[in-house]
Amino acid sequence: MMQRRRVMVAGTLLIAAVAMGVAPRLLFGSDQSRAKEIVQQTCVQCHRLEGKADSRFNLKAPDLIWAGSKYKRPWLIRWLTGKEAPLYAKGYRWDLTEVPFKHPMVTEPEANAIADYFAEHNKDPRVTVGAFDLSKVTKFEATFGGMAYKAHACLGCHVIEENGKFIGGPQSASLVAAGQRYDQDWLFRFGQNPQDFVPHSGEFLADATEPQLRAVIGFLMVQGVNDFKYYEPWTSPEFGKASVGRGKAIYKEYCMQCHGATGKGDGPAASGLEPKPAIHANIAFDQVPTEYLYNMINHGGAAMGKSANMPYWGLTIGQQGVADVMAYLKATFKGPK
Repeated sequence: MMQRRRVMVAGTLLIAAVAMGVAPRLLFGSDQSRAKEIVQQTCVQCHRLEGKADSRFNLKAPDLIWAGSKYKRPWLIRWLTGKEAPLYAKGYRWDLTEVPFKHPMVTEPEANAIADYFAEHNKDPRVTVGAFDLSKVTKFEATFGGMAYKAHACLGCHVIEENGKFIGGPQSASLVAAGQRYDQDWLFRFGQNPQDFVPHSGEFLADATEPQLRAVIGFLMVQGVNDFKYYEPWTSPEFGKASVGRGKAIYKEYCMQCHGATGKGDGPAASGLEPKPAIHANIAFDQVPTEYLYNMINHGGAAMGKSANMPYWGLTIGQQGVADVMAYLKATFKGPK
C-alpha cells in the first residue's frame, strides 16, 4: 500500500510538471553509470580529465579538466551527438596532421548524462561565476570588441565569421558561433591569461586592458547568437535618477578644461589642441541621439571616429556620472540662439 502511494505521488508530480510546461529530464542510475563508463574508458583515450595545464604538443586532444565550466550544455549535446562541425580545421595537433579528426558520437541520452558528469566532476575553481555579465553587453562594445579582436592579433590563429565569410588563421579552435559554445565566465577567465590553460602552445597573451578584454569577450559571445539582446545603458536606473546639479559639478571638474566654462570650446587646454574641442554652446544636445552622446562620453572620441583628444570618461566618472553629465548637457546647451 505504501509503495503504491509513493508511485501515485511521483506520478502526480510528473503530471503537474508537464502541465506547467516543464520538460523534466529524467536521469536514471544506468544513464549516469553509462556516462561514467564512456568518460573514464573512452574519452580518456584522447582527453585528460585531471592534472595541470600542459602544452598542446604534449596532448592528443583538448583537456576536459574544466569541461563543466567551459561549454554551454546545448552546444555540448550537439557536439557529442555529431551535429557540430570540427573545431580544429587543421587538427588539434597540426604538427602531426592537417586533417580534422572525426569525433566519436553518442546518443542524446548519453550526451545529456555526460554533460551532467562534467558539470559535477569537471568544474574549474579558477572561474568566478558571474564575473562576466552577459546581460550588460552593448552593441557598441561588441563592435569595438571586434576591432580589438583584430588589433590584438586574435585573427591570426582563430577563425570567425564576418559578413558571411570565414576569415582568420585555422591554426587553433574555430570561434565561429562561439557564443553558442562557451560559457562567458570561463571565456573571460581564459582571456585573462591563456597560458594558464594551454602553455607553450602558441597562445598569445595580449597587452589589453580589462575593458578591452571585456569588449572582446562580448564580441565573441554574440557570435552565432542571432537574437542576442543588447544592453542599452541609457535605460538603466542611473539614467532614471540623473541629476543636472551633479552633472554641472562633473562638467566643471572634467569637461571645462577643454570645452570651457560656458561650453564655447575655450578651456585652458584648448589653445594647444588640434582639432579644437567641440563648442557645446552651438549644439542642441536635446536633439543629439542618446546612444551617440552616451558612446561619445563613455567610450571617447577615438572609438567614435572623432578626435582622440576626447577621453573615454566612463572609467573615471562611472555610469551615474555619464548620466548626470548628459542631463546637464541637454538642460544647458540648446544650440545657437
